[in-house]
Amino acid sequence: MNPPTEFRRHAEECRRMARSTVNTEDRALWDRMAERWLGCADRAQHDQEAAQALARNGRHRKSAHRPNGSNGS
Repeated sequence: MNPPTEFRRHAEECRRMARSTVNTEDRALWDRMAERWLGCADRAQHDQEAAQALARNGRHRKSAHRPNGSNGS
């Protein structure tokens, strides 16, 4: 499962529900829920990208890391 994609799918479901309801309060609620899901998707996407960047940077650092805290001196 890809969380950003899944969250965006939930947001679209909320938008569909908003379009299908005649009650303005319910419509507003569904729209707010959709916005929340989109916010979650954006945060999840950001977190994934940050984790990928850390993993890439971590690989470079690991090659320079010396075991047992030794600095090579």
